[in-house]
Amino acid sequence: MASDILSLPAPPPEPSGPLPGRPSGDATSNATRLLCAGTYLDPLYRATVIRELLTHRFRVVAPSYGYDAVPVLAHALAARRLHRARLAVLGAGLVVTSVLVGTGVLNAFAGWLTALWLVWVTAYLRRVVTLQTLISRLRGRTGQAGRTDGFDGSYPEHPLLTAELVAKIDREQMSDGSLVRYGGYKPFVGAGEPVRRWSTAELLIGAPTPAFEHHQRFPGTPPDAVVNGQEPKRREVIAFTAAEITAYVAERMTADLRDRARASERIDGLAVERSTFTTAVTTRLGAWEPTRDSRDDGWEDRYGSQRAYLCVRVGSWNQELVTTAFVGFDLKGNTLHTEFYSYVLAPIQASFHLVDRLPAALSGRLLLRVAWHTLRSTPEAALRPALARLRAVLPGLLPWRWNKTRIRVLQPPDTSEFRLGRYADTVVNRGALTSIREMATSDDFHVFFQETDTIKYTQIVERQLLQVVRDFLYEHNVDLAEHEARQTNILNSYGDNNNFVNNNSGTVNSGTQNFHRGSDGGQGAGTS
Repeated sequence: MASDILSLPAPPPEPSGPLPGRPSGDATSNATRLLCAGTYLDPLYRATVIRELLTHRFRVVAPSYGYDAVPVLAHALAARRLHRARLAVLGAGLVVTSVLVGTGVLNAFAGWLTALWLVWVTAYLRRVVTLQTLISRLRGRTGQAGRTDGFDGSYPEHPLLTAELVAKIDREQMSDGSLVRYGGYKPFVGAGEPVRRWSTAELLIGAPTPAFEHHQRFPGTPPDAVVNGQEPKRREVIAFTAAEITAYVAERMTADLRDRARASERIDGLAVERSTFTTAVTTRLGAWEPTRDSRDDGWEDRYGSQRAYLCVRVGSWNQELVTTAFVGFDLKGNTLHTEFYSYVLAPIQASFHLVDRLPAALSGRLLLRVAWHTLRSTPEAALRPALARLRAVLPGLLPWRWNKTRIRVLQPPDTSEFRLGRYADTVVNRGALTSIREMATSDDFHVFFQETDTIKYTQIVERQLLQVVRDFLYEHNVDLAEHEARQTNILNSYGDNNNFVNNNSGTVNSGTQNFHRGSDGGQGAGTS
């Protein structure tokens, strides 16, 4: 696949620091805390977070389900700054040592020992500062009811974390009533792995009048069945729109599962939101980031791919397990079409939980152990960071690369006879491909009950949805025979045919289909 190099001017500097009064969202959740810790524990994850949210900020940020991306980016930048500070001090020290050796102040042996000491002491100080940050700011503390608390969502300041960038992330990561622009195959980017899906199409035929309601009706019987040689008289269906049934379902689901439910039956982590999903492809290379007044302009949607869905999200295990159901309604040809897609964000990978097993404070014995382990690893790590830094810095020293951010953008394949694609405009896919939460998701559940909770919340949301839709159709004088038949078939598709997170090759009748957790479902697979 061909690729173009997209060079965009760097944005002007902005005042640094967190914005006062910015919406917190899930900034204090356990998921946010563990993701912040992961930026110090995993250098690959740290670099990926910075690439997705900062380097590729021309791309839309994926919706944040159960976490806040701003503190994660801030800690990733702080961890990178600490790493670069160590390299800068080490480089300056080595230069001074070389000058002293060259002028005869130090002999060769003393210069060699000084260089080794600089390598060790800078690595040691970086480890100590990292440990102190993890222990004092990101280590979990068990509070009341066994919950992990003590994390207030605050984050360090950084010159690159500008007010404009924070506002952009806040605007795009909020999924309530927003327009989600995706860049891959899967529109529900950020929601994790697919769990279950089904769809139905129901004819909107008027309910029979009371004179015919005493006749026994069986599931599957055509609604226009002749009774005693007479066509049944039917009520007139009260017309409605897809937006009206969506609003009704959203209000009822929120009330029945959270607001009006008893305290013991309430789902506190429930969020019911309406979002619109569309692609984000453009060939007009303009400013780095559109202005607030024009940020919705310049997008191309040539195929009418925009769809509206109701997102019913349940965050459990302190937002480490997020189950989301996407429900869509459409009316075509006197037919109500209903879609149901269930996804799960599995727990954060176990290596990030290391922060909770760190000691409560730095002690003299611990500092001595860190010093010894740093000394043992110094020969191995002496040149690797410096070489990696040189590979990243040297290309930017070229004059034509100053104040530029170069991004390799994959282009559609050019199979034309004369390779005419070389003269076409560059296609830039600005949609979200994945989220920083999905990149840190564990391949397996950590606890058996996390898997069962995924099944439980999927079943609860699905059952409530079917009942609420039934009530809505009843209030609009729609014959419920077909809906009840399909509802029974959907609910009976559990059991042996229930795949959920396990791979089961069973099939399901009547428009239902179950999926096991795939390897690429949560990554928003696609090319930019």
